[in-house]
Amino acid sequence: MATSSTPEATPKVVKIQRFQIGLNVIIQTLVVLGILLMLNYVAFRHFKRWDFSRDKKYELSSQTRSLLKNLDKPVKAVVFFSSAAEIAPDVANLLREYEYASDKKFQAEFVDPYRSLSRAQALQTQYKFGANENIVILDIAGKSKFVNAADMADFEMPDQMQAMMGQSQPKLKDFKGEQAITSALLELTQGKANKVYFVEGHGEPDLHSQDLKVFTESLKRQNIQIAPLNLLNVNSIPEDARSLIICGPKYDYSELEVKLINDFWDKKGRLFVLLNPFAKTDRLTVWLNDQGVVPQDDRVLKTGTFLKMDDEGKPQLTTGVIADPAFVILDSHTKITKDLEGLSKKFLGTTQSLQLDRSREVIAKVHLIPLLQSGEGFWGETDVATGDEKVFFDPKKDHIGPLNLAVAVEKGGVDDKRVKMDSSRLVVVGNAELLSNNEYRQSEGVSNDLTVNVLNWLLDREDVIGIPPKEKKNVTLSLDEKQLASLKLTLMGIIPGIVALFGLINWWMRRS
Repeated sequence: MATSSTPEATPKVVKIQRFQIGLNVIIQTLVVLGILLMLNYVAFRHFKRWDFSRDKKYELSSQTRSLLKNLDKPVKAVVFFSSAAEIAPDVANLLREYEYASDKKFQAEFVDPYRSLSRAQALQTQYKFGANENIVILDIAGKSKFVNAADMADFEMPDQMQAMMGQSQPKLKDFKGEQAITSALLELTQGKANKVYFVEGHGEPDLHSQDLKVFTESLKRQNIQIAPLNLLNVNSIPEDARSLIICGPKYDYSELEVKLINDFWDKKGRLFVLLNPFAKTDRLTVWLNDQGVVPQDDRVLKTGTFLKMDDEGKPQLTTGVIADPAFVILDSHTKITKDLEGLSKKFLGTTQSLQLDRSREVIAKVHLIPLLQSGEGFWGETDVATGDEKVFFDPKKDHIGPLNLAVAVEKGGVDDKRVKMDSSRLVVVGNAELLSNNEYRQSEGVSNDLTVNVLNWLLDREDVIGIPPKEKKNVTLSLDEKQLASLKLTLMGIIPGIVALFGLINWWMRRS
């Protein structure tokens, strides 16, 4: 029986034209290019930045970001800095972050007066400033504000040993550009002049004295104007007064002056009162009592061992009265003590304690807030005429610690921080040396930060509180001989060897 065999099917050969291949490649290339262009467009419009630097050097505070996002009008910033200025790179980097965070509402222009002479002269004519100044000019709809280079940095002067070694130039310690520029920007956007009056005429320190120079300079850095005021020469507190400072009066106020202060307080006024423990200011004391703050006419001190210079200028341990009381900053749930709570420093000079009359919270409808508390072992000595050798704690008449050394008072506010209401605000400190240059140096900046926070709280500029300076840190790399040898082997042997190995493999594959 014959069998029939079916021939196997011949495979069909499909011929692809070169034109089709080329067209396909072109289409794929155009699609890839289109995707890349679309990704770049989206990334340019909607980008996100991260700061991976060790100390978050380029990260803006939440206060600054909030201010920039809520700008109603565009801001023009002109950086008039010479390239030789030490903080010029920091200022340039900072303002670029302002531009990114503002969604193009903040635009910065960088002008070097030595390279752009015509532009520099035009700016000097327009804004009226000197040719040798290093400043940042903020302009909103023709209204401008200057921020000087000196306001944006803290410099550490060389000590005697460094000067002998030839290090005569000051060293940049902290960069405070964000704090200064945001403060100036707040003043421009708010449209209010932050003017504070310093009451005089009762033996207070001279506002223009050298002893208050550090304090007044710190206010300038915060764009806070300060001027002297004699209450006997006015019929009312000036309308442009945002706050009053009463610093260590030696003599009491008249009834008329107290009435002016009280009228200012009733009109949502703000006061910063620093008491002189040696003075009898009965009328002022009665007014403070009405607000719930009772000065106790004592001296906060303790007995113990401390270092004292002898006649030859050498330090030696001495047992006696410690009259400069240590204080601890409390968590007041306000921005006055923000980022400072828990710190412990000491006051310079005599301090009296303050008692809180909680009954006034109901009667006068005020809120009493402790800010500073005496350190361990300190008490309020009421027998101020006793010599040092007879000082001891008497529970029958002295005030046991811990004692309040500074308190805040608010009248008319609400506990809900989301609701902003005009209120009267008062801060009382039982020490008048808080604003002195020596106190600022002794507390290593804590007194300065505390004072600035108090004034910003009084001026409703709480958004500025908590913007920390950027500390300039010197990073050093220390390697021992073994580590240096390993580094040398890696750089001169291992890395070139890996490159040579990949080159050899590539050559072999091509040859094969």
